[in-house]
Amino acid sequence: MKKTFYLFVFIGIIFLFVGCGNKKETVKNQKINTGDMIHEHCSRVGSAGEGNEVSLEYDLYYQGDVLKLLQSHEEVFSSNQELLDTYENAYRSIHNHYQDLEYYETTLVRNDTSVSSNMNIYYDKIDIDQLIQIEGEEDNIFENKVPLVSKWKAFAKKVGTKCEVVSD
Repeated sequence: MKKTFYLFVFIGIIFLFVGCGNKKETVKNQKINTGDMIHEHCSRVGSAGEGNEVSLEYDLYYQGDVLKLLQSHEEVFSSNQELLDTYENAYRSIHNHYQDLEYYETTLVRNDTSVSSNMNIYYDKIDIDQLIQIEGEEDNIFENKVPLVSKWKAFAKKVGTKCEVVSD
């Protein structure tokens, strides 16, 4: 499926669903030198219904308009175990599409009051052809197989994401 489809489904799921448990999935973390890259921290407001909280945060690392690394942290807080179960299952489903893709790391953490999804996408190392095969060639952040920050931000802006440059 298309990357934007997954991005919007993923974000939409946060607004509509939730899940339960005390589980953790992890893929090893890669290392990348971000010292010569621009770093932007992005966030957006989300809702999972009354009495629930949502945190949606993204860190972009790029040079020029070329996205090198995207780190995503999305978390739903709730005492409603069915809601947490729904989110956990939705995140797990999204993560499963990328499980065999090297340099696309995912972590899913579930406890009694929250479920969180973390994704690190190392665009400077990942097999772009394989990623595009998963996400589709249309409506994505790529131009001539190059991931563009401007395209990512345009999609993110449509759902209310705001970004600020981080000064290190």
